[in-house]
Amino acid sequence: MIARDGITGATIRAIAKEANCSRGILGHYFADKEDILGSALVLSHRRVGARMAAATAGRSGLAALRIVMLEALPLDERRDLEAQIEISFWGRALGNAELRELQHSEFDRLCGRLRSHLEEAAELGELRADCDLGVATHQLVVLIDGLSAERVLYPDRVTAGRQVQMLDALLASFATQPAAAEAAQASPARPG
Repeated sequence: MIARDGITGATIRAIAKEANCSRGILGHYFADKEDILGSALVLSHRRVGARMAAATAGRSGLAALRIVMLEALPLDERRDLEAQIEISFWGRALGNAELRELQHSEFDRLCGRLRSHLEEAAELGELRADCDLGVATHQLVVLIDGLSAERVLYPDRVTAGRQVQMLDALLASFATQPAAAEAAQASPARPG
């Protein structure tokens, strides 16, 4: 509904109608519209996180990191929708301290996931010795956010292939040698 009608169109009345329930029922579960929106954001993130965990089972280091990144990038219709929802929240969070705090904690959760994969890659000897894990984590998040925003605003500018190309170039810049980056690229570009 947020992707279709925008966050301002997601009124409590419209949400109740979409959920086929009364506004009163929503009131039993949620304090207000921000609570509903925050819950929707967290649910979306948990679904993405579950896909990431399932897709990386049995993989490690740069290969696992690449799969996590592929799940986070808007590479197909479902992930485009997730990007639309995420971007819609950014403006709302600017004017709402509670949503902004929620957005920050969700950002920290994603950074922690990315950093743990980078740490594992470093332990496996896949990263250059001078690779700053904090900077690398930030670069990965900026790639996700930048490509997501561009895909939402200008869908024809950044194809799925271009996104994967940019991701692989960034991962290669972290790698000790081309072989480590190539091994990571051998991980499938899952459609989701």
